[in-house]
Amino acid sequence: MSFLDIFRRRQDASTVFDFDLFEDSANAAYIKTIALETVINFVARSLAQSDFRVYKGSRIDTGPISYKLNVRPNANQSSTTFWRDLVYRLIKDNEALVIESDTHDLLIADTWTTNSAALFPLTFSNVSISSNSGTGYTFYRTFSMDDVWYLNYSNSKLSRYIDDLGNEIGKLYERILEVQMRNGQIRGTIKADLTAGVNEEDMKKLQAYIDKIYKSFKDKSIALVPQVRGFEYEELTKQTGTQKQSAADLKSVQDQMTDSVANLIGVPPALIHGSNEKLESNIQSYLDFCLKPLIKTIQDELNAKIFTPQEYGNGKHIEVVGLNKRDLFGVSEAVDKLISSSAFSPNELRGELGYEPRQGGDDYVITKNYTMKGGENDETNSSEGNNRE
Repeated sequence: MSFLDIFRRRQDASTVFDFDLFEDSANAAYIKTIALETVINFVARSLAQSDFRVYKGSRIDTGPISYKLNVRPNANQSSTTFWRDLVYRLIKDNEALVIESDTHDLLIADTWTTNSAALFPLTFSNVSISSNSGTGYTFYRTFSMDDVWYLNYSNSKLSRYIDDLGNEIGKLYERILEVQMRNGQIRGTIKADLTAGVNEEDMKKLQAYIDKIYKSFKDKSIALVPQVRGFEYEELTKQTGTQKQSAADLKSVQDQMTDSVANLIGVPPALIHGSNEKLESNIQSYLDFCLKPLIKTIQDELNAKIFTPQEYGNGKHIEVVGLNKRDLFGVSEAVDKLISSSAFSPNELRGELGYEPRQGGDDYVITKNYTMKGGENDETNSSEGNNRE
């Protein structure tokens, strides 16, 4: 008895087209997301290491403002998590909004409606805040521009460019992935004698048998198919002439997308990929063209919203010091010359380097080799320095 003797009723041979075909579809839309996540998280982690210093004149204040900025902005986030999330949203969405709750917590808004009117400050309504549990809260009141931190990244071309480039590279990646998956694919044909009519129940049995063969090839290193009259399986894998694609091509496309995003944000791609080539120049480029402008944006907004113009004029201000802090050993020779030539006081340079002023550091000093007379016997040219009014 043939395999298809189980079919007891005639049915059109086109029934074979009802058989399921096993294939996987590749959706490469996530390439853009991977590139954005990689680069933006790199920048966000960099800024999250910063120290937000609150100055009252030349003295650093460690009061409530400093605690909020450096330790615990709100009940559910540490300062590191808060600033990382804020920078991530700022770059990805091109803007970010921070409000203060009734409990004086600093909260990053998820969504809001911006209302503008000529000659009046912006207002923000329908401000929604999410929580770790997935539930959120929407404020019913309207916030004024003077009561919030509103940051604008001013890089609108990033989203447009990534959308356009992502579509093209996505198609390329999908094609390469498709070829790569076919390289190791087992392909075959099944010949079945359908001259003896089949019904729906018989088709289910035949489909179950084909499923069993597929599962056997997928899960087992050695799989045997019994030869049944009227039912033949022929493997075509060795007959394919498809040129094999290297897995490196997939990484190349991913890297291309990441490099494009990095260049738009101002991050040297070599830093993202962990390359040591031109490391110092790449780090300096990253600080100058990406991190410092971002820090300046945040610093200006904090100073404008936390202090009044009078307080700022009296020396109250916030400085953000992090990876942008200069290497002391790298500038030690320049610092020595600037102080010993009386061009700057020690405290002026300490401030430039991100350090607190010290007592007596406001005095200007000049060494003997920078005086007009110069001589070892000149008592007026003490290397200990002279105060200069």
